[in-house]
Amino acid sequence: MTRKADLSKDATAVRPVLQAIARLISTDRRAVILATDKAEVLLSNAPATRVGMDTEGLSAAFDWPALCARARRAGSIAVSKNFRNTELEGELVYVPLGAADSFMLRLAETDQEAAVLRNRTRTATLLRVSHDLRTPIQSLLAATDAMLNSKDTGTADTRRDQMQRSAQLALSHIDNVIKVIRGELTTAEIQSDEDFSLAEEVRATLDMIRPIAGTRGTSVALTIDPPAEERVNGPVRFVRALLQNMFDNSVKHGGTKVEVRVTSESAAETAANRNIMVEVSDLGGGLPDAQKARLMRAIDLADISLARQSGAATGPAEGRPSAGLNVLAYALSQLGGTLEVFDRGEDGEAIAEGSTAKVAGTILRARFDLAVAEAAAHPATTPHPVAVDSQLLRGIGVLVVEDSPSSRDWVVHCLRAAGAQVVAVENGLRALETLQGPDAVENIDLLLTDMTLPYINGLELVQRLIAQQTSGALAWRGKILGLSAHIDDDLRKACLKLGMAQLLEKPIRSVDLCRSVQDVVRASSCDIAPLPDQKAAGGADCSRADPLAESMVKELVAQLGLDTARGFMLRARSEAQAVFEDILHQGMHADTGRMLHAATGACGLTGLKLLERSLRELEILAKASKPISERQLGDLKATLAATGRAIEHLG
Repeated sequence: MTRKADLSKDATAVRPVLQAIARLISTDRRAVILATDKAEVLLSNAPATRVGMDTEGLSAAFDWPALCARARRAGSIAVSKNFRNTELEGELVYVPLGAADSFMLRLAETDQEAAVLRNRTRTATLLRVSHDLRTPIQSLLAATDAMLNSKDTGTADTRRDQMQRSAQLALSHIDNVIKVIRGELTTAEIQSDEDFSLAEEVRATLDMIRPIAGTRGTSVALTIDPPAEERVNGPVRFVRALLQNMFDNSVKHGGTKVEVRVTSESAAETAANRNIMVEVSDLGGGLPDAQKARLMRAIDLADISLARQSGAATGPAEGRPSAGLNVLAYALSQLGGTLEVFDRGEDGEAIAEGSTAKVAGTILRARFDLAVAEAAAHPATTPHPVAVDSQLLRGIGVLVVEDSPSSRDWVVHCLRAAGAQVVAVENGLRALETLQGPDAVENIDLLLTDMTLPYINGLELVQRLIAQQTSGALAWRGKILGLSAHIDDDLRKACLKLGMAQLLEKPIRSVDLCRSVQDVVRASSCDIAPLPDQKAAGGADCSRADPLAESMVKELVAQLGLDTARGFMLRARSEAQAVFEDILHQGMHADTGRMLHAATGACGLTGLKLLERSLRELEILAKASKPISERQLGDLKATLAATGRAIEHLG
């Protein structure tokens, strides 16, 4: 059949559907628009025209392509936006029409109806976010109890770390609840996509669950395939909710052993997507029929696919689904995923339909797709070793500790380009775990840590390392190198006293970073001092004549290629944008200083000199607990815009 014939057949098939949608739109009192993902309006009615929802209005009111991408994934999503002094509340529904995709936006008819929808959405969001508070609080209590009952100092330190992680997550959930109550966190923001490491999210969630598992005598094993870190893009809040509820449910009801397996494969349709599978297998004796029925009811209400195993209850569910099942189902629906539930046999495999094998436990298997993160989707070609010898750090193993994703990726790339074997983690607690691993003594020669980190800062990390080395709990004895955007005499003296080999100041050129790593590892000792060509306090030249540091940008482009260099710079700018929006919406708070520090370092490393200077000024104010003025926020907004334009026109 020819392409022309195919199109004719598609048109014939969808014509009745289009006619029905046209009748629905024309007779609806609400504003209704049928459009493509490029905001091309196919059908609309008079109320839509009155609120300005034409092609230009859709593009002006929403990030329309991103909104459509989320609707395509979830089937339908809630929409909330203030546009031209009008509160727009409604739903965006994905409508596949043969070879074409379209999206129907249906908005509330009156302000009163919009308020009802907004409050209903806010209430549902509060219920889901509040429910997920239970697990970190239970983890905190379990870790506290275990620490108080432990006589082993090393174990007590581990429990203390678990307590800090659980407390931090609980505070994050509470912060989300407050934002929803205040109206500062909308449904669109909760659903928004962002870059993140799937492996980091899985491990962090299991770290939180383990104290609860310990109180129940349950062991937890994790397998990630492939084991290498990869960054993906998607609604990370729903990924966390799915993981937390799957893991928590299995630990509470799964007997003495829970096995978690996470796989990631290239999607058959496009290399830009990854097929994710999260499988949780337990030894809890299997789910009773009533529990299976409640699980199925939760999935049915969320309108996603569940592979129903033979023998499961198929009649009306006994009782309403639990809050945890509802959250799990809703999270998976927003990911556009499916869930399978199997009885597990004694051999660890799913029991086949009709088999009489003894049931030992349950297997839950969630599947969903995530896009490859933008920077990862366009990997650098073979870097050109302009200033750094590709064999300079050959044979040297480095553990990098950096909370800023863009800074971390930049440092890792520089070190690997010089031949180093690099492991990267996002905080000091993860660094401690890595250095306690069986291969750390042999494979890690140097710890390279940022000084401002979440949970514990760089100094506290080094103090804990020394304490564990002194007590004999840690065998690793490698060198330690620090990175900081601010070096003063107090910090310098503290680092020297602890025995840190050298303290480098951000921003730093890749060649200087690599040579410093080589000097520290190869030499017996180094003085703590900034590099000769680094300024004592000002970092890079921050003249406002050009948003970008020309020499640093040229070096980045030469080493990484234009597209990848631009990708790193855009990620650093996005990090700064997120900090700006956080300050704009909720003002200064306890974590503002750390966020500013991370964003400042990322901008300095990628040559965003004007943005780095603006952030550094705000960081100094945050450190002194001084308020940020409207003028300073306005300057930062203008700098973000100027930097974005400069990156866009780069090359």
